[in-house]
Amino acid sequence: MAGVRCLTPIILLALFVVPLASGSRVGPEPYRRPHVPLQWEQRRAVAHALQQGTPVYCGGGRSNAVALTFDDGPGPFSAELLNVLRDEGAHATFFLVGNRLRDWPQAARAETLLGVLGNHSWSHAHLTALPRWLVWLELARTQASMSAELGWKPRLFRAPYELHDAMTDGVARSFGLLEVFWSVDSGDDVRHATTRSVTRKVLRGLRPGAIVLMHEIHPWTIRALPAILHAIRARGLRAVSVPELLALDPPAAHQHCPFAPGGD
Repeated sequence: MAGVRCLTPIILLALFVVPLASGSRVGPEPYRRPHVPLQWEQRRAVAHALQQGTPVYCGGGRSNAVALTFDDGPGPFSAELLNVLRDEGAHATFFLVGNRLRDWPQAARAETLLGVLGNHSWSHAHLTALPRWLVWLELARTQASMSAELGWKPRLFRAPYELHDAMTDGVARSFGLLEVFWSVDSGDDVRHATTRSVTRKVLRGLRPGAIVLMHEIHPWTIRALPAILHAIRARGLRAVSVPELLALDPPAAHQHCPFAPGGD
């Protein structure tokens, strides 16, 4: 009996520790781990995606991560946006327009604490209508401005209006920039967009690996965000930055997601 009593604590300890170890393992079931990728993991994931030579539209759909992205900032609603994200413990990616950094430099710095910044050109131009040297200048000025304000240069790029071609793609690659688009369009920039319409469109496409397009310059987008974040949490998902998504849930060789070439 004494031997049995000695074994009892060991058995109880095993019953407690083994499930914890299994649930936290970095294995084929990323749903079960609350892992936040380290900076080197994120850098490696971005570099690997860049080597593939194609824009990213979504993750592989094998994790519980989704990436919320916000274009056209910084702006007057940036602080409110960050408050909502901070309250929910969410991360995001912010594609900034270079010539707006002068007016809201503090907002850009604050955004680095809750996610990652990307290059969205200097003046939000239609890049495919410009000669190569002007496209180069649009990206170069933004890289230089963000480096001066923040001390580092972005590694992500999103062409305004999703207007890109072989020439603009080549310019982006010459800066070492990974092009990122989306699999879910919130429709927050269309005429007569409302808080309800934005929420409905995002929730309709919300699934593991999704990259969601929104804009941080519209008040209805900010008002829709709490309901979107609540739905993400209720579905067992979590909002991460694009580099975090790439580290947690790398895209498949052929990205089968809405808006991707050949996607569903």
